[in-house]
Amino acid sequence: MSIVGAIIGNISIVATNNDATCSCKLAIIRPKENVSSEYLATYLRSRFGQQQIQKFRRGSGQTGLILEDFDQLLVPYLENSTVQLITDNVNKSLDCSLHSQQLYASAESYLLDCLGMANFAANPDAYNIKTLKESFLETGRFDSEYYLPKYEDYIELVHSYPNGYDLIGNVCDIKDNNYTPVNGIQYKYIELANIGKSGEITGCNEQAGEELPTRARRIVHKGDVIVSSIEGSLDSCALVTDEYDRALCSTGFYVLKSHQHNPETLLTLFKSLLIQNLMKKGCSGTILTAIGKSEFEKIPIPLIRQEVQDEIAKHVKKSFELRMEAMQLLENAKLTVENIIETGGGNLLIYNELQLRAFEEWNQAVWLLFTEIGITSNIDVKAPIGSTYKKLSNSFLKSGRLDAEYYQPKYDHLFSELKRFKTKTIRQIATLSKSIEPGSDAYCEKGIPFIRVADLSKFGLSEPAVYLNKLEFKDTIRPQKDTILLSKDGSVGIAYKMEEPIDVITSGAIIHLNITDKDVLPDYLTLVLNSSVVKLQAERDAGGSIIQHWKPSEIEDVIIPILPTSEQVTISKMLQQSFTLRKESKRLLQEAIQIVETAIEEN
Repeated sequence: MSIVGAIIGNISIVATNNDATCSCKLAIIRPKENVSSEYLATYLRSRFGQQQIQKFRRGSGQTGLILEDFDQLLVPYLENSTVQLITDNVNKSLDCSLHSQQLYASAESYLLDCLGMANFAANPDAYNIKTLKESFLETGRFDSEYYLPKYEDYIELVHSYPNGYDLIGNVCDIKDNNYTPVNGIQYKYIELANIGKSGEITGCNEQAGEELPTRARRIVHKGDVIVSSIEGSLDSCALVTDEYDRALCSTGFYVLKSHQHNPETLLTLFKSLLIQNLMKKGCSGTILTAIGKSEFEKIPIPLIRQEVQDEIAKHVKKSFELRMEAMQLLENAKLTVENIIETGGGNLLIYNELQLRAFEEWNQAVWLLFTEIGITSNIDVKAPIGSTYKKLSNSFLKSGRLDAEYYQPKYDHLFSELKRFKTKTIRQIATLSKSIEPGSDAYCEKGIPFIRVADLSKFGLSEPAVYLNKLEFKDTIRPQKDTILLSKDGSVGIAYKMEEPIDVITSGAIIHLNITDKDVLPDYLTLVLNSSVVKLQAERDAGGSIIQHWKPSEIEDVIIPILPTSEQVTISKMLQQSFTLRKESKRLLQEAIQIVETAIEEN
């Protein structure tokens, strides 16, 4: 449940057993054994649950809830038969959602197959040689990123499509006329945050014309495809459905209509790896990089055969229908709980199965398009230097990653070397705990020291610049003796073992590792975490365009070589001696400072 900002009270159920982490702006609610998660989530989404949640909002700038507030939320007990009906139907709804996601994945895979990009690896060279005539005089661009060889490979792939290609400016109508909202009229406003991963619009803000931001100037219609122009969010593309006909969207989107592709195929193309890379090539700017209209219009796009378009459209439409039905049933579930509380009656929902089927339909559509364009066929890659070859089954389908950097040979070499040792994953060795991210509004000049990544090094903790209120954060976890602090955001992979428990609070960007495996010594594990063995794994896994983020689920999968206990003991003694000498050095330095200060004062 979200507990910070304008979306306080948003509720979601974790539907899988996969390892996952979440933002510190979310609260994880684990019902007791005799309480149905499905019923509890539905009740909290209801009018009665939301009224209680909103009652406890606090703060002036950015409002929020604290965990103590949850003890005061009252939940009514309904008859077991009613709760069971709600639980069964919510589970069916989740199955539906999963089916919808699988359909989307199938469609994406099919598109890769059509594009001949199953094993496609663009030229990895980070340089290219161009004459002035071939570069600036032709394109007007001087930035070296624009001329990377990989982009030439993607363009050549489009040019080789058997059914031909054309430029986006010729294939699509770009609706970029500004619309001025009318005061007093309510509008639906779509932002980047409202775009889902499967090409759907997940929600919107409803505001009067005079309250809308100045960027709310694009009007959209059913069948339009909206595509983000902002680097870092280029994959935020969506199809406009009936629900959002005549809504407004941000000027950060291109609003498109094609006379050669149906909307479903156009959406699938823009979410493909192929077009995403060509859009990234066209981005420019310093602070906020984006792709301008002139660059956007000259991106080549394959002209998909009509029979393939029809097949893709069938799957995408089915995916959207199932998702819409699932969301309606979820809303019905909320109304059911409200009605039961008020009158003892009401309709119940079937949500999960529809969502699952919708996802499968979408994936099937993407797979059809990928197959048609040839992304999944074998491609002869030029310049094998610094490159590696992976099948779809050994790459995207296994890891969910399509970025070439993830598959660099140096990582394969690392894992090959690790096979010579006994190894375990961090999940097998230790438990992970996350602290909080209170926000700058909570910072104090006195109180409990608040340790951020900047205050953490492999040699210890430095004096922090900010503090937190002792009373407000009295229940927040503290590091104990032998707890290993590991940074996961920004400067990822910095590890330090606590010599003793201290009264500090760490940032949510720092993970607490507590060893559960007696065969692994804390000092040894800390040293391995700070070594190149783990640094390389962190480098491979961490994502983020501006600030790196290393997910706890990825940290749990980090492979640790396990040396014999005798060697671990030897290493631990060396480390402990090193830290003892460092501590003595700091003590002597402090004594020297005091001697100087005393001499000056006495003089």
